[in-house]
Amino acid sequence: MVTSIIILTYNELALTKQCLESIYTHTDHNKIEVIVVDNGSSDGTVDYIKEQKEITAVFNEKNLGFAKGCNQGVKMATGERFLFLNNDTVVTKNWLDRMLDVLEHSDKIGMVGPVSNYVSGHQKVDVLYESLTELDAFANTYCEKKRGKTRQVLRLVGFCLLVKREVLDVIGVFDEQFEYGSFEDDDLCLRALQHGYQLHIVEDSFVHHHGHATFTGNKEINMNELYWKNRQRFIEKWQVDLTYFMHPRPEIVQMVPAEAVRILDVGCGAGASGLELINRQSCQLYGIELHPLAAAIARANYKQVLEEDVELLELPWPESYFDVILFADILEHLKDPWKVIQSYATVLKKGGSVICSIPNIMHAEALFPLLQGEWNYRHAGILDRTHLRFFTPQTIHTLFPPSMFEIQTYSENEIAVDPKVSLFFREISQLAEKFQFPMKQLSDQISKYQMLIHVIKT
Repeated sequence: MVTSIIILTYNELALTKQCLESIYTHTDHNKIEVIVVDNGSSDGTVDYIKEQKEITAVFNEKNLGFAKGCNQGVKMATGERFLFLNNDTVVTKNWLDRMLDVLEHSDKIGMVGPVSNYVSGHQKVDVLYESLTELDAFANTYCEKKRGKTRQVLRLVGFCLLVKREVLDVIGVFDEQFEYGSFEDDDLCLRALQHGYQLHIVEDSFVHHHGHATFTGNKEINMNELYWKNRQRFIEKWQVDLTYFMHPRPEIVQMVPAEAVRILDVGCGAGASGLELINRQSCQLYGIELHPLAAAIARANYKQVLEEDVELLELPWPESYFDVILFADILEHLKDPWKVIQSYATVLKKGGSVICSIPNIMHAEALFPLLQGEWNYRHAGILDRTHLRFFTPQTIHTLFPPSMFEIQTYSENEIAVDPKVSLFFREISQLAEKFQFPMKQLSDQISKYQMLIHVIKT
């Protein structure tokens, strides 16, 4: 089976040579074809590529951008697997074989990517080397430690992305409306997830990435401006800011007992936190999510996802079915969260866990504007316009009647407050003490942004 390695070039000849040399050093020539799409280079790259007899190439007169260039490469490719690779990369031993092993492991796996020193998201790892002369030694040691390990995710970055041909046949190629680069890879990943494919990071495949070399070399492109334009295109295409649904909650995952098998994720979004649980332990995930696109993405990995209103749903599971129920920033959106907690407790085992995160309305983000006579709702945060109920560290316990639950742990996430605002509340607290008002905890609470509580059903 041949893998078509598609590389875009725009000047940066030295980096292109370095990339190609690493490929031919660390890859079986008989199992690959290399396709270079040049986007109007003027530094000798075109002449160099023409001299390489093993390379299939197309030469554009101007820079057509990442998406369009990659799509040109796909049309020329004969392989059953496509590897989209930036020219400012250096590959290492077994890089492609390890990724292919994971890609071929299951029909459900549609795309995979390696780990790297320079990449956003979960693919980035800490490195110890300081120069490329140390790269191979580092990669050998690191990948051996991570041998056979993978991590399932909701996003892979296009700097090095391995995709099955049949996946692109189903979901289509890169969307060319994302000019030059940014969000075309997010869009491709999202379409794969929407069709039920899984995305995996191959932890024992390491690819060095210089990072943004092509963008940096192109003085006509403002990277920051390009990012925000393409981000807006992405939101308009999908009619929602999906980042709201796709962030994992590691602090919630850490609170889930390792022995839990059946887990109900209420308000599961796209299932990002659920994936972290799948990566950590053997479990069956069930979800409830009202947003149809987020629910569709979560279904790729959850055993069941119901697209229902949490408060109106007639619970379809038998009593004592779940080991854990998660309410990650969902209770504050409900009309009657107290009733929901008690209702959902019927499908929780005795000794089972309810784990919640709830914003603290005493944080200065809400409290300081209120003292100024303002209460302006926003699209996110403590004053999210969809919030219906508000809680403090002193009132959160009302959600969990002591006759039904026992508090296991309680903690808080902090977000720092402006020093002047902090000083203001400290002065109020001291003044309140003089008049014997019970406001001693006020200055302590204004930085507590989110309350995390773990209770056990008794």
